[in-house]
Order: sequence, then structure tokens, then C-alpha cells
Amino acid sequence: MSVITFSREPCSNGTLIAQSVAEKLGYRLATKKSIEEVLLQYGFVDVEEAYDSMPNFWTRFDDRTHQIVIMFDRVIKALAKLGNVVIIGRGAFRVLAPYRDVLNVRIKSPFPYRVATFMSRYNVLDQHDAEVAILEADRIRSAFLEVHYGIKWDSMTNFDLVLDTSKIPPHTAIPMIIKANKAVLSTVCEPRESASSIDVDDILLETTRRVIENN
Repeated sequence: MSVITFSREPCSNGTLIAQSVAEKLGYRLATKKSIEEVLLQYGFVDVEEAYDSMPNFWTRFDDRTHQIVIMFDRVIKALAKLGNVVIIGRGAFRVLAPYRDVLNVRIKSPFPYRVATFMSRYNVLDQHDAEVAILEADRIRSAFLEVHYGIKWDSMTNFDLVLDTSKIPPHTAIPMIIKANKAVLSTVCEPRESASSIDVDDILLETTRRVIENN
């Protein structure tokens, strides 16, 4: 079993690539929606506000947000424990960094490329509006990881494979990622533990399984 996490810059086609990789490998696909569904079953109704709003220095001291982050990390680990899963976004690469059979992928592309993609995808005619939207999305993701995990969102040291879709289009990137995943699975000399060794509460594991299999 294996796990692939995807961190992607907005409008870099990272979601499309992740979905295609999951489909071709026959893996479960964990998205923001499916992870939030698990948290909702545990009474966390304000997940979207915690993850999609701009955090600041004081956020790290907010007990409710802290609880959400801890629970989110637990769900990520439950997904990894299930195995054969592709997890999109939400800092999963940081949570699963210690495990040898997790492939952490970063999908990026230059800012102008992403702006053009945004304008085309959402039928936005004003380039300035598109630039503002992309910058805001970047700021939220970057601030969340810096505040809660103490890491830089755009640091390439957090990833095993980094692909620029302005140079390597999705149809080329997808087989590259699948090949990289196979290489990770064939590595036997890595001393770190595998994701299957993660200790997860049985109820959370079963709840996560039901949600991910019904999506």
C-alpha cells in the first residue's frame, strides 16, 4: 500500500493531475470535502472558516482552531493508515513527512501562467481581478502552514517530486508521478516507518473509511 500527497499552487492543474493519478492507480481520493465530512461527524462545524480564512499570529493561540488542526492531522493519518490513497492539499505532506512509503508531490507553475488559467477557467475578463484572486489564495495557504506548522509553503525541501506544469503538462506529469510512486514502494533500505504503522483510533479509522469510500 502507498500514499501520495499533492500540494498545488492555485490554477496549476494540480487537482486535475491528482485526480487522474488516483484514477489510474485505482487509489482512493481524499479531497477537502471528504476530510471535512469526517470532521463534521465529530462535531467540527467550523472547519472551512479555520482553513479558508487568513490566520494570524493570534490564531495559533485560539483553542478551537488548535483542536481543528489536531483533528485534521488525525484524519490525514487515518487516511494514510488505510493506504492506497491520494490526498489533495491541506498540509498532508507535513503530517506524513516521517513515513517512508509516502510520496509528497508539489505541483507549481509561474504566476502569469496561473493567472491566465484562472481567467480562462472562471471566465474572468479583468486580469487584475484574476491576479488579486490568485495572490489571496496563495497568502491564505502560505499563512496557514506558517502559523500552524511553522514551515514555508513554497519550500521545495518538503517534497519528493516537484513539477512545473508550464513546462511539464499534465499528460506528461501523470506517468512521471506514477513511476515515482512505484520507485518509492520498491525502496527497502529506508529506515523510517511505513504509514501502515501509524496508530489510529479504530472508530476514527472506520469513520474515515466510510466517508472516503462513499465519495
